[in-house]
Amino acid sequence: MTRINIWFILSLFISFGCSKAPSHFSYQPIMSEEPLLVSEIGKELDIIEIQTRYPITGTPTILKSDRYFYLFEQGVVTTLHQIGLNGKVVKSIDFGFDDKLNADAITQVVLKQDHIGIISRGNSIVFFDENLEEVSTEKLPFKAHFHFNLNEQTTISYNNRIDDLEDYDILIDRNGVLSKELPIRKDEYNFVYKSYAPFSNWNEQVLFSQAFNDTIYVLDEKGFKPLVIVDFGADAVNKERFLQIQHAMDMLTFFNERNYSYLMGEVYGLGNERVLFQVSDKGRQKLGLIDFQSNELTIYPGIFDNSISAMALHNPQFSKDGELFFGISGERIMENYDRLPDPFKHQLSDSYAESFFIFELTIKN
Repeated sequence: MTRINIWFILSLFISFGCSKAPSHFSYQPIMSEEPLLVSEIGKELDIIEIQTRYPITGTPTILKSDRYFYLFEQGVVTTLHQIGLNGKVVKSIDFGFDDKLNADAITQVVLKQDHIGIISRGNSIVFFDENLEEVSTEKLPFKAHFHFNLNEQTTISYNNRIDDLEDYDILIDRNGVLSKELPIRKDEYNFVYKSYAPFSNWNEQVLFSQAFNDTIYVLDEKGFKPLVIVDFGADAVNKERFLQIQHAMDMLTFFNERNYSYLMGEVYGLGNERVLFQVSDKGRQKLGLIDFQSNELTIYPGIFDNSISAMALHNPQFSKDGELFFGISGERIMENYDRLPDPFKHQLSDSYAESFFIFELTIKN
């Protein structure tokens, strides 16, 4: 990994709104053997059971508007489900390989106000209204694997190797004024790593994280600046190891080694003083939590729901407006059925094993 000059980092000042800036930027993690409890970070948990016409496959993308959830699954089938906030399916669209929106070409789904957008090949977007009727098509200013709508005027895009001619990872469109941030580290990692949450709102700013770069960035009026560097010490991935990776099989060998710890490129803002992020710790997916009040960074094996379901919550999908969202298959709940609390069991439908569940956690201020 590229070592960032610590004196440069210490010279940066990042405003945290009403929050106090941390006293330093590089943190050695505290490794916890116990999971982070829902009750420690959350004040309310809602669990929504969703029954689609066939079981959800893989890990669907979850989005939430004012009136609906949207589930987008891509794999065995490519389907967009519109879900009422009560969990009832309103409408579904299946995408084929000969359609205008080719299933293989879809790179992302986004929300813009009340419209759901399907992004094709990273550079064009088809919008659907609340009836899932097509209403417009737009050409995006940048080709990128992930686009993040900050507001009506600003879109932030993460290239993530989709454009071979592009030299920057971050591309920003501010009401037609285009700018670029964070040069691509071409000598370190040259493969696409899919991320569901590389950006997150936080304190009226934006957080960004990318896989294998042990840095969380924050966007202010001057651009992206390092906010937190996670110091994994001897367990960090070194530059020489990445230079040995020449093709996909080399990358598979790297993953199977289970010798390294690194950020996985997904980040979630939690209130004014905390940031949650995903970590790979020698082959095991974990969650890191930085608390700027205590000035401590702790890595947990996951989040445990000690309030309703007694389920382990490993991979958040995204955070929005003080809420954290997880997706869990009914099959996984069935595998843990014997240790589920009775009140939660009584909430489940008879066919819960074929359902999909959204865990919506409201974060404590």
